[in-house]
Amino acid sequence: MKPVDEEKQNPVDVCTDLLCCLQAQPEIFLDRIVTQDETWVHHIDPETKRQSVVWKHASFDTPKKFKVSPSAEKVMAIVFGTVKV
Repeated sequence: MKPVDEEKQNPVDVCTDLLCCLQAQPEIFLDRIVTQDETWVHHIDPETKRQSVVWKHASFDTPKKFKVSPSAEKVMAIVFGTVKV
């Protein structure tokens, strides 16, 4: 595990490096930046009416259906992009 001081110093070092790059080549600086974001998205695969049709004999009860919880499955969505000005 990293010490707290090292964890605080890392973002400072990254920002210092980015500032040096900006000062050295300001005309192409933003063309080299790639941004990234991530989020959790609920994954639900609902049945269509046709998929949920159940054939049954007239003398039998319709099978019970259970409600699907929206938090049953989650997927991680990660998006990358470049900065254009």
